[in-house]
Amino acid sequence: MTVAADPKSVVAVRICLKGCVQGSGVRPAVARLATSLDLAGSVRNTLGGLEIEAEGMPDRVTMFQQRLPSSLPNGSVVEQIDAVAIAASQPADFVIERDDAAGPLTTQVPRDVVVCGDCLAEIRDHQDRRYSYPLTTCATCGPRFSLIDNMPFDRAHTTMDSFTLCADCRAEYTSPSDRRYHAQTIGCSQCGPQVWLTDANGQRLENGPATVRAAARWLLDGKIVALRGVGGYQLLCDATSAGAVERLRQRKARPAKPFAVLVRSLEEACRHAIIDDSESDALTDRSNPIVLLRAASSDIADVVHPGLSKLGLMLPSTPLYAMLCAEVRRPLVCTSANREGEPLEYEVEAAELNLAGIADVWLHHDRPIARPIDDSVVQVIAGRRVTLRLGRGLAPLPLALPKAKPQLAVGGHMKSAIAWHNGAQAVLGPHVGDLDTVATRERFEQHVADMSSLYRFEPEAVVHDLHPDYFTTRYSNERGIETSALQHHFAHVAAGMLEHGLLDREVLGVSWDGTGFGEGGTIWGGEFLVVDGVSRYKRVAHLLPFPWIGGEIAIRQPWRVAVSLLSESFANDQWITQAASLWSDQPVASLLEINRQRTSTMLSTSVGRLFDAVAAIILGIDVVRYEGQAAMLLESASSVETQEGYPFPLESAQLDWRALIREIWKDRLAGVPAAVMSARFHRALASGIVAVAAQIPDLPIVLAGGVFQNKLLTEMVVEMLDDPGRLKLPGRIPPNDGGLAAGQLAIAVMRERAGYRNPLRTET
Repeated sequence: MTVAADPKSVVAVRICLKGCVQGSGVRPAVARLATSLDLAGSVRNTLGGLEIEAEGMPDRVTMFQQRLPSSLPNGSVVEQIDAVAIAASQPADFVIERDDAAGPLTTQVPRDVVVCGDCLAEIRDHQDRRYSYPLTTCATCGPRFSLIDNMPFDRAHTTMDSFTLCADCRAEYTSPSDRRYHAQTIGCSQCGPQVWLTDANGQRLENGPATVRAAARWLLDGKIVALRGVGGYQLLCDATSAGAVERLRQRKARPAKPFAVLVRSLEEACRHAIIDDSESDALTDRSNPIVLLRAASSDIADVVHPGLSKLGLMLPSTPLYAMLCAEVRRPLVCTSANREGEPLEYEVEAAELNLAGIADVWLHHDRPIARPIDDSVVQVIAGRRVTLRLGRGLAPLPLALPKAKPQLAVGGHMKSAIAWHNGAQAVLGPHVGDLDTVATRERFEQHVADMSSLYRFEPEAVVHDLHPDYFTTRYSNERGIETSALQHHFAHVAAGMLEHGLLDREVLGVSWDGTGFGEGGTIWGGEFLVVDGVSRYKRVAHLLPFPWIGGEIAIRQPWRVAVSLLSESFANDQWITQAASLWSDQPVASLLEINRQRTSTMLSTSVGRLFDAVAAIILGIDVVRYEGQAAMLLESASSVETQEGYPFPLESAQLDWRALIREIWKDRLAGVPAAVMSARFHRALASGIVAVAAQIPDLPIVLAGGVFQNKLLTEMVVEMLDDPGRLKLPGRIPPNDGGLAAGQLAIAVMRERAGYRNPLRTET
């Protein structure tokens, strides 16, 4: 609104900004604008957003309202502006105030922000007082979510509260003309957090400015450095040294999973990967994610990403990383500091204890971390940025859901992440990890408690996966509150619907992944669901079921699934001798007998396991070392120039893979290149999606589930569909199980609004 009044009288207005309006320098920007227009009043963070009271001559107040939206920092996101005239109180000047209101949090919690160019320029300037200070921040950059103790966002509510500002920093903090005006996380070498280097015996090797140079020497000598970053420790080593990377793999017990690589600049990234404009934008985004790119470097050791055509690159997140990169002047492996399967280390003493035997030296800092958080991982697919791991810079992620009762959604078991509604807003939290170990389960429970405290709510209900043996299912049932169990693939589709604002629409959901508890005791993973406004779903098509032998063992030994599919695809046993030769270390004949007896088997429709089986045949893989390895290797092996696909007929609402397996086996024996076979397989899967979509025209098509992290497959679907506008691709919400909780929460909230009484109602 615009205040209208007698031009000779003083008028006042109260303006409320809602959205992501804290932690990015909004209050200082508002204060500068008001001061420049000779207005008095105040601005303060509140639990509901940002509240401004501006008072002065009518034309100046009007001008303030007109200029306000364009005067805010780039990092802010204003979703709503409300203004109302109030009585003038004639304050002396315009001030920034604190607000300690109680109640549920309605504003967004600010996310961690990559170091800005101005701060980098200062640490490189010999004349600047922050020269070589590795923990500098300002009003627009630096840690936020990882160091907030409480909201609203003020220094007293962060872990920086224990650092008393020196006279110079205090002058910057209180000067409206300074870019650190009311910058809550600032400090300098005199008053701020400090860095130091220790060895495996806890002996302090360096302090202050020499610390980074000393750490660089260790890296150049092939050693492993545990560096405390924004949200926890990371393990660094020379990415050009195969020996250093192999040592890291052995010590971390991570034999094959790819490592991310830290590079100094976008220019250096372009020397190691093929990068288009969309990928460049993702790499330089203020969220500072790891970006999966097409590798093009002979400098980076192959063992960094063994067998894969993709390379995960990232730019420095803080001045500390930038200074280290400048000293080393070569790419660095940069991976989460933990033993494989354990949660991220983030405390100084625990890191020295738990990383003993992995790191050679520790580069510490004493800025307390309120909550650990991993790096985000993204990939550009069909020109769209897709989140694969929601972490630093992207989490917490606001969800566009209506008001509802306070409740919690706990996701699944792998790639664990929770979502919640505190009664005022809905949010998807950051990646926690696979819940296989006691330590990660404890971290999960701490995370739930932490988010409940930060967002000021106590859940009245909890939503979990249908699988009875998941830790999250048992955790939910032990809470002593209302629980709902939701089918895994239904929740995946709901997450995609939420992503695209389709919660009130009917859609065709394509939910493909590795494992999800289905109905009737089967394992689903190749599902086509017509979902009606998330009130219910109807299973309209799926992959032809196949026997899955050995349960969880088959996930790590894809040759088992391959034997099962070969047995089901051929009427005779002519393939057995060649299969036994292909997987010479495995008991192929014994497994075949088990398959025929149907003992220790279950039925599955999993496209993820189909990928495993095909990779086992085409690439000769018998054992994988991490989830998704077979599929990733198969995608990397593909030649996109191939335009033919294997047969994959749709019969009786089932995609029949038997002819596909027979043709792949025939090509394998004929010596057809793996690149050609892989491309034909991917194209067959895409054609299957197109075939089902043709049977159910007009509905939006939501692609959901971990299989659609596959860039090649997803882009083939886009290419082959007659109306690609129907396709709703993954985006900010991870398509894998990291986004499952968002879908669970969406279903629960929308059913609550509709008065839905039976959370398990389905049609098959």
